[in-house]
Amino acid sequence: MRRKIFTYAIIAISSILALGCEKISSDGKVELYLLDSYKTVREHSCQIDETTVKTKANPLISYDDFISYDPITHEFLISDKAAKAIINDTEKSVDLIAFAVKADGEIVYTGYFWPLYLSSTCDWVYIDPILTSFDNKMEVCLGYPGPMPGQAIPDKRNDSRIIEIFKRDHKLVE
Repeated sequence: MRRKIFTYAIIAISSILALGCEKISSDGKVELYLLDSYKTVREHSCQIDETTVKTKANPLISYDDFISYDPITHEFLISDKAAKAIINDTEKSVDLIAFAVKADGEIVYTGYFWPLYLSSTCDWVYIDPILTSFDNKMEVCLGYPGPMPGQAIPDKRNDSRIIEIFKRDHKLVE
């Protein structure tokens, strides 16, 4: 009789815990993809209409190549392999290269690899690929040379999906 009660108690507690906790899939990961196609929200704007985004089939930076993420500085520390992939893909192009950061396969935010030597402005998220190549720190920034007055750039860099995945795998700088 005690064994049955104990078994039922374990099942009940397990059920309560399973239903009461927010689940993150065990295969959840953060990856960075280059974009195959996209449209901007208006002419002369860099703001990407995320409903139009189509990413490449394979990530440029896989989850294993993300070493850590600092939510204060918005910097990803990436592997040498990932830093080389960024340089290889960006130095060949004369155009801006758009990307998407995905968590659990869903787009969280988009942006551009935007070298700071460009004299034009950007009203969207960007990463300087040249700075990344120096120390493998990939800082995600809002607007170049900074957000313009009256301009709203949604800041999704610390989206809860990204934070929870990095926290789960002890890759979050705290």
